[in-house]
Amino acid sequence: MKTGRRFFLSGFAMVMAGVKPLWAAPQRRTPPMSPRLPDGVDPGDQPSGIPALPAPNPKAQLEENQKNLRKDAEHLLQLARELKDDVDKTEQTDVLSLSLLKKAEEVEKLARQIKDLAKGS
Repeated sequence: MKTGRRFFLSGFAMVMAGVKPLWAAPQRRTPPMSPRLPDGVDPGDQPSGIPALPAPNPKAQLEENQKNLRKDAEHLLQLARELKDDVDKTEQTDVLSLSLLKKAEEVEKLARQIKDLAKGS
């Protein structure tokens, strides 16, 4: 079963190495689409009591996105270290604990979330 652990840890290390470029990847995000107006309504016609919404600042959105990526990456690193510590503490070779599996699923879910955030979807 040691080859299984080695395989798991080497695969985990490869996943972590694959996530690293996502942190440094440039952000490519399409601007949000404006809401569709009903036919016959001119977009320039704004009621006088309602001010026009300011245009979203793309640079501020990118900065916010980058901050979220860094926060999530730090959390992923913390979870990965906890998982590695738990794997090192496990002495049984036949059965993995349920907490180990849940932690691995949480790491996988967070890695997917970071990947999607980096893609801009």
